[in-house]
Amino acid sequence: MKRLAIGFILLHVIIFLLWIMNSGYLFSPLGITCWMLSIVSGFIVQIKLDEVLMIRKIMAISNGWMVFLIIMTVGIHFTVTSMP
Repeated sequence: MKRLAIGFILLHVIIFLLWIMNSGYLFSPLGITCWMLSIVSGFIVQIKLDEVLMIRKIMAISNGWMVFLIIMTVGIHFTVTSMP
């Protein structure tokens, strides 16, 4: 489970880098679906981690950051589409 958690943390870092680059891959329907699935799967892995507290804290921060990015993305989308 520890390796899986580290994999999700690395995946979240890659998603964050793609978000900063405004990558078309991330904002395609398939990219957004994978983004959402990685968040849900990350929360499941975070709940399953019992013993390793440091990785669990890092997973919580990583999952929270991904949720924040989703909220910011939706906010930016609505702001840009409402402009004349």
